[in-house]
Amino acid sequence: MKPGVLRGYSKGLKKVHRAGATTEYSYRTAFHEFLRSLFSKEYNVKIIHEPGRETFGAPDFKVFTDSGIIGYIETKAPNIDLHRLPKRDKSQVKRYSARLDNFILTNYRDFILYQRGEKVEEVSLLDEDFNLIESNVEKFNRLAQRFLGFAVPQIKDPESLAHILAKRAMILKDVVLENMNSDEQLQYLYQAFKEHLMAGMKKSEFADAYAQTVVYGLFMARFTINGRLTRENVAFRGVPKSLRVVHEIFKYIASDLPDYLEWIVEELIAILNNVDVEELKRRFHFGNGEFDPFLHFYETFLAEYNPKLRKSKGVYYTPIPVVEFIINSVDEILRGRFGKRLHDEGVTILDPATGTGTFLAGVLDRIHKNIKGTLFQLYLKERLLNNIYGFEILISPYLVAHLKLSMVLNQWGIKLKDDERFRIYLTNALDLMRERGQAGLFERALDKESEEADRVKKEAKIFVVIGNPPYETRKDETYIQTLLKDYMKGLGVEKEKKKGALQDDYVKFIRFSQWKIDQNGKGIVGFITNNSYLDGLVHRRMRQSLMESFDEIYILNLHGNARKGESDENVFDIQQGVAIAFFVKLREGKHKAEECKVYYYSIVHDAEKTMREEKYDFLRNKGWKTVEWKEIRPKRPYYFFVPKDLSLEEEYSKFPKLDEIFEVYGSGIVTGKDETLLHFDKSSLEQVIREILDPTIPIPEIQRKYNLGDTSAWKPSKRIQRARNSGFTQSKVVRVLYRPFDYRFVYYDVALLQRALPHVHEHFLGDENLGLIASRQYQKEFKHVFVTDTIAERGITSAYVGDQGVVFPLYLYSDDSKTKRPNLKSEFLKELKKRYGEVTPEGFLYYAYAVLHDPKYRKRYAEFLKFDFPRIPLYDKETFKKYRDIGEELVKLHLMKVDFPIEPKLVGDDLTVEKVKYDGRDCVVINKTTKLCRIPPEVWEYTIGGYRVIEKYLKGRKGRKLSLDELEHIYKVVEILRKTIELVKELEAIEPRF
Repeated sequence: MKPGVLRGYSKGLKKVHRAGATTEYSYRTAFHEFLRSLFSKEYNVKIIHEPGRETFGAPDFKVFTDSGIIGYIETKAPNIDLHRLPKRDKSQVKRYSARLDNFILTNYRDFILYQRGEKVEEVSLLDEDFNLIESNVEKFNRLAQRFLGFAVPQIKDPESLAHILAKRAMILKDVVLENMNSDEQLQYLYQAFKEHLMAGMKKSEFADAYAQTVVYGLFMARFTINGRLTRENVAFRGVPKSLRVVHEIFKYIASDLPDYLEWIVEELIAILNNVDVEELKRRFHFGNGEFDPFLHFYETFLAEYNPKLRKSKGVYYTPIPVVEFIINSVDEILRGRFGKRLHDEGVTILDPATGTGTFLAGVLDRIHKNIKGTLFQLYLKERLLNNIYGFEILISPYLVAHLKLSMVLNQWGIKLKDDERFRIYLTNALDLMRERGQAGLFERALDKESEEADRVKKEAKIFVVIGNPPYETRKDETYIQTLLKDYMKGLGVEKEKKKGALQDDYVKFIRFSQWKIDQNGKGIVGFITNNSYLDGLVHRRMRQSLMESFDEIYILNLHGNARKGESDENVFDIQQGVAIAFFVKLREGKHKAEECKVYYYSIVHDAEKTMREEKYDFLRNKGWKTVEWKEIRPKRPYYFFVPKDLSLEEEYSKFPKLDEIFEVYGSGIVTGKDETLLHFDKSSLEQVIREILDPTIPIPEIQRKYNLGDTSAWKPSKRIQRARNSGFTQSKVVRVLYRPFDYRFVYYDVALLQRALPHVHEHFLGDENLGLIASRQYQKEFKHVFVTDTIAERGITSAYVGDQGVVFPLYLYSDDSKTKRPNLKSEFLKELKKRYGEVTPEGFLYYAYAVLHDPKYRKRYAEFLKFDFPRIPLYDKETFKKYRDIGEELVKLHLMKVDFPIEPKLVGDDLTVEKVKYDGRDCVVINKTTKLCRIPPEVWEYTIGGYRVIEKYLKGRKGRKLSLDELEHIYKVVEILRKTIELVKELEAIEPRF
């Protein structure tokens, strides 16, 4: 590099500085001339200087050649320390450095070079007075050479392309979001999307949709255009005109874009022009064994671009063995039950959550195998294009689906014309759009898309519905909520009707599909979904409704529910268990549920751990015809879709159920933020709450400090404000039973807690009270019973929602806390008196507590205890007294109202809990040097609900040093559990009589 260039640059900056310039933009011209002298002549590169602006958009300088972009340069004012950037600049530079492969940050004096997200060179070229630092000239030359010598290798594999495009999509999303308010075109597009696609769409969601549309539209164009991409040929030849919505967006791309959009679109085009197209086409060949390259590409893209978006929209890879099993089985059912095949006239097929089109591509593949040669092309043009439908709410998988299906056809030598398309629509399957009005061209394109989708939803006769609907819960849609009312009839408990498992998306999609098949009068639904509806209590009416619509139901339970403690591997990378279901309607209209035949098969046998690959092998080698289905007979009122041994139903159903015994009950409290609102001691809790309720501290500051972010389920910003209205009250600091024998402190304020349930827990705030804790259902073994004399937290018996604790107070106090009455229904009190004479409420609680701990009871009625509150058998008077007496001892033990000598035994003296591991003999390791000993195996293994008691207590204090009180508490619990085990043996020896 010629020394004169550097000295001229120094001189030029000094001149600007002497003129009194203080802004970043004042130095731009001199810097531009420096870059031209530095790069242009010797290296034949071009430099574009973006004009000064206030909005976030393009980097200030783009350096490129005729063959592509070299890199970008962002400038800051000379007085800015590049290592202590203001917040806005810091965020901007972080975006650029992470997402642009070759990027220089400079304040005209100091230079930092980032390549592929890493800082690789840094040098100060000029001092504060803009004098050249001669000793750093060589280092600056090295930085410049490294910047100019950077070359992006030709992209040959889909994974690399997905990562690169995802980073650019992040930038595009950011710039769209930042400039939406000032860009009329973006505002127009945003309003059109809200009006015609998603009524509640947020600006951030639109920015996501826009960014992914542009990226995937360009990606599609790379496969369809021969030669180099340009904005013009992408807009008019890269995206089929039949995809009206996308085509209109790309017409805008071809126009005079604002600078903040133009640069990143050009960057994307340059990247795609550097792709080995033929190699990518080979890699994207559909049918490469069990690998779906399109979906894999999209998942790789989303994992880099926005993993939270992937989770929130339920975007998960459907394994090819699952897809093929469902499609092949549907084809077999069509032939076996209807005398039809997938390609026959009248067999209309819908995937209501199409995603990237894996199921529909599988349908084409199956039909192609059924129909050989040119005959397939005739079927395609005359029948399949009109009979295959798909709905997708996200625009990028919508594009991928169209691209995938067109490329599947290309493999067979078939090319769609410009006005031909598959009937995959950009729409929300679970909602109908509003009335259309006068609109612009883009809105008319959206109108047309949604009108055609709505016609399919409302009018089209659908014979087959297939797919993998999302499992998450999204906002209510009026349309599907109307249909869901059928799944809510007769549930009785109001909260079940409004919230919970029936709002999961997969339930909505099953209901929608049931409705479509009912419309047609006959047909098949083939889904893989969350399997909780098979035996969930709240799903009982859903199961009954399905039996009333369909004549045959086939359930292939794939299990894999880590939340329930199942040890087998899931076919997805998720914790929720799944099942494949085929719902077959052979005749029109509704019928009695009992007329439906239900068949079941479980891949997991005898609770063995079944690996994922074993399940895939089963699916590869089986179909509807060859699975050894076992008929089950679901009965009212639960209509379970899994085998149940209910031979004792008549006996068990005669006993009164807890919710038939107690008037008032409800789940434990939920703070919404345990680490902030639950403490081990009063003083630290009071300190935190006083700060949270301090009106002089802005609520956003409190939220940042304590990570109290608003969610759909909990709005701490509003709750804090409401709690501040009444101020801090000492009496609201109360003891809470957090886990078995684990007491903490909470600020019990209805305004602040996520779920306070005052109708239950306020009865524990005054004088003494007792409460029975039980679960409505459980997942493995029934141990979900405990007792409390204070407020309890919902997770008292289990962290799993279905197992969590419900509190039944023994007494209800008046509003002034001066009087109390038993929380037992009058009819039940009469029954007690009739059977046993005068029985105190405490006496009954002791009795019930003992019964629920009796191993004979738990074993005999295990199947019934899984799905509803326990029923309490009322034995004869003598048996009642035996259980009551032992129950009283158990209650006193579990309330820790006992006093006996304890004998702690320690090896080591460091009481800091770092890890919790039992040695198999009688010691619990809590760190490298210390063990808590004299804890026998039967005590260590003793479980209440879903927790080993001692283990859970210690793990709840991980990272803390145990106090002496806590140490003594542990050993007191050891003795309590030892005595409990003895009492349970006494219960087991009782021979109850009625």
